[in-house]
Amino acid sequence: MKKALIVAGFVAVAGLVFAAGLWFTLVSAVRGGVVTVPDVTGVPMSVAERRLEEVGLHGTAGERRTVYSDFVRMGAIAIQDPAAGSLVKPARVVDLVLSRGSKREVIPDLTGLTLSNAAEMISKYQLRLTSVARVYGSRPQGTVVSQTPSPGSSGIVDNRIKLLVSRGEESRQFLMPDFRGQLLVNAKKELTRQGIRFVVKTFANQIEDENVLFVRDQYPLPGFKTLTEQTVTLQVVEREAF
Repeated sequence: MKKALIVAGFVAVAGLVFAAGLWFTLVSAVRGGVVTVPDVTGVPMSVAERRLEEVGLHGTAGERRTVYSDFVRMGAIAIQDPAAGSLVKPARVVDLVLSRGSKREVIPDLTGLTLSNAAEMISKYQLRLTSVARVYGSRPQGTVVSQTPSPGSSGIVDNRIKLLVSRGEESRQFLMPDFRGQLLVNAKKELTRQGIRFVVKTFANQIEDENVLFVRDQYPLPGFKTLTEQTVTLQVVEREAF
């Protein structure tokens, strides 16, 4: 019995060894019909073709296809297909794309333009607007304050443009004064000093001398908190009508 078990174990081990040997033989046979694609990026076309021919492959740049690249010098291989390290059959054609070098364009000055005009200029120069940030400032709302890259510099490979656009002056909150009973000229001076917009409504006849016009009513009413961007309405009458 013991002897039979030993014989059975020996047969099993021999079977495993045979199967492993057969598997390695098959793999070797299959791999014997393929080659590894070498890395030819970054080298001139002539060098790439020679390296490919050394392993039984052929390189072609079909109609001299090219692409802009900040990382591969002009005339060198920028892209290859299949990629380096791929296993392919001998005589396979490897597609090659040559680098045109970096795409450098002079960046126009967009500062001071409205956002819509700046977008038109960006399109005209075949650039790409990728970011718009907004900030409060003294420039009119919607005006380009700054840009990246700066005007006159060379564009990066994908020509991205970032803009900083003005929100206009930040609104301030203030307590509405009481202009009722005051001369219109004094009320206008105060509102102008604070940078507040206003309109005047009067039922009086056309009067050239504003010194005879008084504020009868106002909106917002005195004591109300309002914003500097809000328009104040002043209703005025002649001195005699007050």
